[in-house]
Amino acid sequence: MDEALEPFEFSEPMPCYESNRLLSSDLDDGRCVHCQKFLTLDCPYIGHFLGEEDE
Repeated sequence: MDEALEPFEFSEPMPCYESNRLLSSDLDDGRCVHCQKFLTLDCPYIGHFLGEEDE
């Protein structure tokens, strides 16, 4: 497993975070689930979300 991705609990802003402009501003908390890149191929951590078997 690649330990370079840790710590990674999705509870603090990631350096690659880009707020999803479709969400209201009060949801802009820097968390992955509110990022424009979340679960897209633009996300550098997509493998972490999908797991090793889906990479």
